[in-house]
Amino acid sequence: MRRWRALALVVALSRVAIFIACARAPAAFTAALARRVELTSAVDALRRTLEGAHARAVFGASAYDGSAFHGHPFVVFAVERMARWAGSGTATSGVGVELATASAWLAADSVALALLCALATTVTTDMDGVFRVCALYALNPINAMALMARSNAAVGRACVFASAFAASRGYVVAAGVASAMAMQMQPHVVVIVPALALMCSRHEWRRWATLGGACAATHCASAVVMGDDFSKWWSSAVLFAVRSEDQTPNLGLHWYLFTTMFDHFREFYVVALNAAPLALAAPLAYRFSNRPLTALVLSLIVATICAPYPTLSDVVTYMSLLSVIAIDESGNPLAYMKGGVLIAGGFLYALLLSPIVWYMWIHTRVANANFFYAITLVFAITQLVLLGQVTQSVVAFDRARKLTKKTR
Repeated sequence: MRRWRALALVVALSRVAIFIACARAPAAFTAALARRVELTSAVDALRRTLEGAHARAVFGASAYDGSAFHGHPFVVFAVERMARWAGSGTATSGVGVELATASAWLAADSVALALLCALATTVTTDMDGVFRVCALYALNPINAMALMARSNAAVGRACVFASAFAASRGYVVAAGVASAMAMQMQPHVVVIVPALALMCSRHEWRRWATLGGACAATHCASAVVMGDDFSKWWSSAVLFAVRSEDQTPNLGLHWYLFTTMFDHFREFYVVALNAAPLALAAPLAYRFSNRPLTALVLSLIVATICAPYPTLSDVVTYMSLLSVIAIDESGNPLAYMKGGVLIAGGFLYALLLSPIVWYMWIHTRVANANFFYAITLVFAITQLVLLGQVTQSVVAFDRARKLTKKTR
């Protein structure tokens, strides 16, 4: 009971601290965070969402007209509701609108935290482990900065956690609905579907069919609800991400390739970078069929490496799930990992140096695109090392368990 009280206190204090930071931080500071490509992107930035809401409220046009907004219609709907609650008539500007929207994303992040805690209880009965998982997420400074930057990535993360929790509990329909919403919020997470199918059942094809049917039904229902905006959402959000149409420099691999390569190579890289995660999703699920959550995390890492607009929020998502894997009641499958200092150093390198090099490149003009792309390469290589180490550790752990059983 004391552990749960301490956990509730830690979570409550972290939520209050983030809300106070969002409310009391200088506008220039939050605006600077909102411009950081490590925290927000073309698909989750509040500035673009407000432009879409402005087009709807003032001109009566679609949020996708003008090629500014590239997110899900739910995000615009939420911003409009928050604007009315804040007392703004047009949902286009104002500190009240931004604070109300930040509060909504903070609420979504709190839901994601609750789902992560519930998911942790499915792999262990040790409340100390659950406490560590939830505390690590609640006190994550990267997540706090993303919320202060008004990124809506927490909504997609909540959908991913909901699908994993529902699948682990055997709630197949709920897992299908949640995974469909996750795919609509963040198209690259389609790679989690094979792992979710194994989490629902390893052999029962009827459950797989139910999962696919629930997912397809949710997409069809979304198309009906969106109405005329469905085709615009498909072209302005899904195809926008697949084709990597926004070449603003970010932590991904796409922008440099598509701005420096000849045009006739573009389609090749578009296909290659999008096909790689999809091609690896099923083999990873098959190899780790006895550990579907591990397969899901590995698929997310590959998807983040190849995503056109990755942010550190994507890293927070799969790192949170890795912490759940580490508290497995049968033992820690990540105990055989090596190179922790190298991996931590790679992420710190990208986190600390990317804003410095960005300033040197964009503002003082003493650096160039090659310097910034070197950081994105380090970011990708660090995730590749993490991918390899997690895979090697889980395989070694399972092999050691089998040897132990044989000796008995």
